[in-house]
Amino acid sequence: MIHATPFTVGLADTDALGVAYHPYALQLAQRNLESWLASLGLPLTEIINNQTWALPVVRVELDWHHPLHLGTEGEALLTEVDPGSKSLTLTHVIRAVEQKAATVKVVHACLDRTTGQSMPLPTMLTEALPS
Repeated sequence: MIHATPFTVGLADTDALGVAYHPYALQLAQRNLESWLASLGLPLTEIINNQTWALPVVRVELDWHHPLHLGTEGEALLTEVDPGSKSLTLTHVIRAVEQKAATVKVVHACLDRTTGQSMPLPTMLTEALPS
């Protein structure tokens, strides 16, 4: 486990049966990404406001293993970081009550915001990544 972000399933995150629906797992992965970047000294607001690069999502894989119910507490765990030359693939495991509820694999392309073209991962990011 590389990084963890706690969560509690709220009413707005569930369907009429009180079960979290698929966008909630994606939201947890995004929150975990933001928390992890901040822990690396690269808060997302700093990247957006002061850098010329961005990490837009270009691919998502989501597998549910166990439902999350209203009020459930758990953690979104960043378990794998796979840097490519121009992308970053992150695997998040959504866990509640010691049980894996979902796996979310997200591919972020690295984009030069000034040109709109893909670019190599910036040094400030690659130097902060776990080895």
